[in-house]
Amino acid sequence: MSCRFTVSYPSPKEVLIDNLRDAILQVNGTFEGDLNEGVFRGSTPLGGFSGRYAINGDDIDISIDDKPFLIGCSRIEKEIRQYLEKNL
Repeated sequence: MSCRFTVSYPSPKEVLIDNLRDAILQVNGTFEGDLNEGVFRGSTPLGGFSGRYAINGDDIDISIDDKPFLIGCSRIEKEIRQYLEKNL
């Protein structure tokens, strides 16, 4: 089951990409991307996750393609929104 949602992020995208890269690398993940699009992979105590993003102006389209079964899409979206709000 994949999760898809869009998040508004009006701040500079260079800072966003750097923060996301750091966050993913802190969980022993991988991050490949630029100011247009990218892919990421990481792990949690409940299992691995992977996804991709595309930046369209101030909107970021996020797709989580693989996630732990016990973590719902709404939880993932909430965590990502909270992370982005802290790092505006």
